[in-house]
Amino acid sequence: MDTPDFFQLQRDARRRTVFLLGGSFLLLAIVANALAVPFHLREQDCRVDAFGERVCDTTLAFTPAAAILATSVVALYMVIAYLASSRAALALAGAREATGPEYRQLRNIVEEMSIASGTPMPKVYVVDDPSPNAFATGRKPERAAVTVTTGLLRQLSRRELKGVVAHELAHIRNRDIAVTTIAVLTAGTIAVLADVAMRLAWITSMSSRRGTGGRNNSGGIAVALFAVAAALYIFALPAALLLRAALSRQRESLADVSAVQYTRDPAGIRSALEKLEADGTSPARVSTATAHMWIDEPKPAKRSQRRILSGLFDTHPPISDRIATLRRIEGLDPAGRGPNDLAPPPPPRPSVPIDGSAPPPPSPPPAGGGSGAGAPFPIPRPRPPASG
Repeated sequence: MDTPDFFQLQRDARRRTVFLLGGSFLLLAIVANALAVPFHLREQDCRVDAFGERVCDTTLAFTPAAAILATSVVALYMVIAYLASSRAALALAGAREATGPEYRQLRNIVEEMSIASGTPMPKVYVVDDPSPNAFATGRKPERAAVTVTTGLLRQLSRRELKGVVAHELAHIRNRDIAVTTIAVLTAGTIAVLADVAMRLAWITSMSSRRGTGGRNNSGGIAVALFAVAAALYIFALPAALLLRAALSRQRESLADVSAVQYTRDPAGIRSALEKLEADGTSPARVSTATAHMWIDEPKPAKRSQRRILSGLFDTHPPISDRIATLRRIEGLDPAGRGPNDLAPPPPPRPSVPIDGSAPPPPSPPPAGGGSGAGAPFPIPRPRPPASG
């Protein structure tokens, strides 16, 4: 069994990303100029018909000002949405900053992996959700954030959590967040433009029916807008979604192998993904706009849908394929599972003796103090109430 070179996997993923991102920009430029087509229409050969109405032929004449205006409006929309994307993602997920002492070890792991990956220390956030998952946000490494769910802290060992954090820091170092955000905004912008074109076509068509069509070319503009909207819905929007999904899949594969590079331990991220695969749940607060950001795709396509569409619209590679790649790097059977670290024990319930004496001291931590390679990540234990 050949062990793949993860440096070669990184180079392949980056090369595909360049082509996919270039295709996204090209598609958006075509859409912006297609929306300006109605403004290139001109009247010619005007005449008066037998009923005394003025009738003109409509022709297409390129107007640079219209093309520049349409492109500028689309670019401005993209810039505004891009600048607000990070804060919007944290708000949509319901994340809160992990500042308490109970998350000290989580912050230490993030700091350790930041040093290993050569990235600035990001902010650390937590989402109160039993589903194990994580994501990273930030337009650039200096303003990035790593977010994990409480379910992830409960199920993963320290070594596995290091693998997940390294995966998210790989997204930050490789600027995957900026790349995938642009791809998502491209698809969203095309959807907005298609809706605007359809509404403008409807308004222009109603104006033409009220009798203004004999005096101007509103009828031709309405037809052109309907054609542009139909083309955007039928061709441009599916193409943008396909490019977004393909781009996101490449960046996920790149982050997996980069996590191996940072931790020097393929077993950590591999074991973590196997636990996420076995769990199969999704965070409660997730949307299609942020689904590509999570390490484990929330609500992935069903097997029947995957057979029909061949996973073309999935934002993540099948998690079984990701695990198989990591197992090959580790020298294990790609189809197998395990070995995995033990899950941390659940926090004990506080108890107060009936006689009112002081509560017993908490049980000692596991061997190694929770700092070894396979030691479980400690979950904060609630303090028992003071005796009266």
